[in-house]
This record gives sequence, structure tokens and C-alpha cells, in this order.
Amino acid sequence: MTTYEIKPVRRGRLAGTGDWRQQYAALRVSAEEAAAQIHNGDAVAMPGAASWPYAADAALTRRLRQSGGKIELDGLFTPTDTVLLQPENRDLVEYYVNFLSGDRALIPQGNVHFVPTHLSEDGAWICARHPRVTVITCTPPDENGWMSRSISASHLDRDVLEQSELVIAEVNSNLPVLSTDGEYHHLVHVSEVDAIVESDHALAENVPTPTTELDRQIAGHIAEMVPDGACIQLGLGGLPNAIGECLAYAGKKDLGMHTEVVTNCVMELMRRGVVNNSRKQVCPGRTVGTLCVGDRELWEFCDGNDQLCFREVKWVNNPRIICQNDGVVSINNAVEIDLTGQVNAESIGDRMYSGTGGQLEWVTGAQWSRGGKSIIALRSSYVDKQGVRHSKIRPQLTPGSIVTTPRTMVQYVATEYGVVNLKYKSTRERARALISIAHPDFRKELEKQMPL
Repeated sequence: MTTYEIKPVRRGRLAGTGDWRQQYAALRVSAEEAAAQIHNGDAVAMPGAASWPYAADAALTRRLRQSGGKIELDGLFTPTDTVLLQPENRDLVEYYVNFLSGDRALIPQGNVHFVPTHLSEDGAWICARHPRVTVITCTPPDENGWMSRSISASHLDRDVLEQSELVIAEVNSNLPVLSTDGEYHHLVHVSEVDAIVESDHALAENVPTPTTELDRQIAGHIAEMVPDGACIQLGLGGLPNAIGECLAYAGKKDLGMHTEVVTNCVMELMRRGVVNNSRKQVCPGRTVGTLCVGDRELWEFCDGNDQLCFREVKWVNNPRIICQNDGVVSINNAVEIDLTGQVNAESIGDRMYSGTGGQLEWVTGAQWSRGGKSIIALRSSYVDKQGVRHSKIRPQLTPGSIVTTPRTMVQYVATEYGVVNLKYKSTRERARALISIAHPDFRKELEKQMPL
């Protein structure tokens, strides 16, 4: 990580007064003092997941309870153990979010508002909410005064920081320093912030999801489609983990990685030498990502590792950047798909489950890549709580479902029964292809409902 080429942009409260060490000492305040600078009615942006600012969260909640104030909270991946969003505080906070995880359980409270956007637009939609305050979490400063925004804060990009009147940095020594560079780096300088709160809160770990036999069957089909030298993108969950295992077992060589999220699976592929990034065009020799989701072992692997390069999500997920790599293979999950090829990857009927995320960005970037391909993967069916099996390949999407990827952009679709290519096929050809990889129990019924 070379910070000498990067210059501070935002002018914090003490920018230009003494050196960064003097500024750091003068900016250091208690969480209560920082929270006192947040006003009733403010829009406040915060990072999520393992980067959640727990000290600021608790202090701000106490302040709002005492004052009877109310704020708007803008973010995503907000952990369920945040104090601000507990049911008893629902009158204190209006929460705006563009991707749900565990916080989907908070929707019944009535103060959760979903914002449909692509993940690369994280900074843009937060800027559109006009937050007066941004709270970030970061590592202690290096010898030059630079702090890493670390594992899950890239959505609070430079535009959000520069627009905010008040930037509070919660410094946590448990956070790993992520290697980064370029215009869309993950760093923030002491001189760019207005207050510093020190915290040693333990990081929330995500244990890797176990793979199932169905995952391994689907992964086997997908691994066959990944040639040596390809540049891959993997997501979260048991299926991506199974794909990683299959790629290693199949002896794939010289794979590159340009991906949204770096996981334990990515770590293992790098350790085994399956991913060495030797043939990449963008950041050759380095795995590119924008956030980390995993456990302590992953944090330790990523800490100071120059084989990785983390940048803001608006750069990493930009299809115009993705496609500069040759042979991109993007692999994304789906909740269901209809016989015309429309993909729902974010809702269960009309109930939001996750969000648009980066799926369409990766589908587009992969197909724009020379020799690239995009793959939508899903299990052919599921069994409900009553023990009844249902097809995930349907004549029409479940009423109220969201179309995440339009049929015009869908290329390969994989289930445990095989892989089909829908690109440039007629609606009936698409339907026949999808029926061929549907669960056998539903194929005859699907044939009766084929589109024209």
C-alpha cells in the first residue's frame, strides 16, 4: 500500500493545524461527546456488517432517548444487534437501506425503508439523502496518518465523506488494514475527519456457510464452464463455497479474481494457488474486492496482504471496469426464474429479502468482457415448512416478485440438472431449455404453460 501518492481531499476540523499526531490527539473525544454533535433531524450515514460503529451507536441512542430527538439512518448490512434499531427505539430512527441481510427482520417495525439501487450506486444514493453526518470505522493511523476504512465501509465513499458537514471516525484496532491504492482507495487521513472515538469492540464474524450435496452438484456443472485463466466473481453462501471447492478439485490454473466480496472461499483459492491473478488485465497479480465477509482467519489473511487490492464499490462493480478483464465469469444466485428468463434474486413474492445488489452489474460486465460469460445459479426446487416441494423455475414469477435481471440480459442458467444458454433464444426455446433443467416432478406441468 503506497500512501505517498495519495493526497487528503476533505478538510477536517483541524486540517492544517500541526502534524497529524497533534490533530489526532486534539480530535479524540468520548462517544458521548461525538454523539452530542449530532442534531435532532440529522441524516446520518453509517457503515454496516463488521464495520458497524458500536460505540457511536450506543452513545447516539442514549442521547436520542434523553432528548426525544429523531434521526434518519442511511446504510446497509446493518447488524441486528445495533441498539439504534431495536424495537423500543423505532420512534427515534427512520432507517433507509438498499440491501437487506439480518436487518430484514426489522421491517415489521415500520421504520425501515427500502431504496432500490445497484450496489455500485451505494455512495450516490446515500449522497442523495444529504447526510449531514457520516460515521465511519477505521484502523489506527499508519506512520503517515492514514487510516484504513477496512472491511465493510466502501459504500461510504469519498463523495459521501466530502459532502458531509461532520465526519466522525470510530477507530478500532481490531480492524484489519486492507491493501488499497488509486483514486478509489479505502483510506482516510486523520486531517479529513472532525472527531475521533476510540473503540475496541470485537468484530462480528460470519462463519462460512456449509455446502450441501445439491450445491456441489450445481457447482460441478459451473466449474466445467470455467477455463484456466478466467477471471471469476463469486458471491456469498453455500453454493459459491461449493464452486470454490470444485474449482480447486478440478485443478483449475491461473484464475483471476475481480469480485464484490472477499470471503473465506476466496482466501482458500488464493492459498491453494488456484487464484493467482497472473493473467488479469485490471490489477494483475492481485485479487480485487470491495468488502470482506468472513471470520477472524479471513481478517488475519487480509491484514496488510498486498496480493489483494480493495477499492470503493462504485469502481469495483462498474461494468466498464469489470469488462476490461478478459474471460470474466460471473456467478450469481437467484430466488426463482420464469420460463421467459426473468430472474428474481431479491424478494419472496412482494416481501423484500435482500436487494438488487450487484447482480446486473456483474451480468453486464461479464458479457461485455472478451470471452466472458455470466451464470445464474439456483436450485431447481425447494421444500416448504409443510414438506411440500415447489419449483423455482416457474411459468411466471410469484406475484409481487422483483425482476432483478431482465430476460434480455440472462445468459447461462444452472441448476443441479445441468446448464442452459438462453441468450438470443426465442421465448419457446428458452422455456424448453429451462424445463430441461427443472426438477423432474414439475416438467410436464411446466410444458403445459409454455409461453408463445
